[in-house]
Amino acid sequence: MTTMRITAPVADFTGEGPGGVPFVNGTATTSDRAVIGYCEGAGYTVEPLDHDPPGDEPTAEPDGPPDDKSAGRSAARGKPRG
Repeated sequence: MTTMRITAPVADFTGEGPGGVPFVNGTATTSDRAVIGYCEGAGYTVEPLDHDPPGDEPTAEPDGPPDDKSAGRSAARGKPRG
């Protein structure tokens, strides 16, 4: 999701805003859809950032199962009892 810049109706507001988002000098950033939706309907100015702030890059998930052989069922489970 794109990070959005939210500008409070009170230009110099500093403190906790909707959803706990921290505002400094009237602005905050978030990608929380619920907070963005609330702010859009409550008189805040909401606009996309030209770029996402550093550290907000999504982490890549592996494409397949882990290579660690210790995960999953053990080999002993499939052996018939004698």
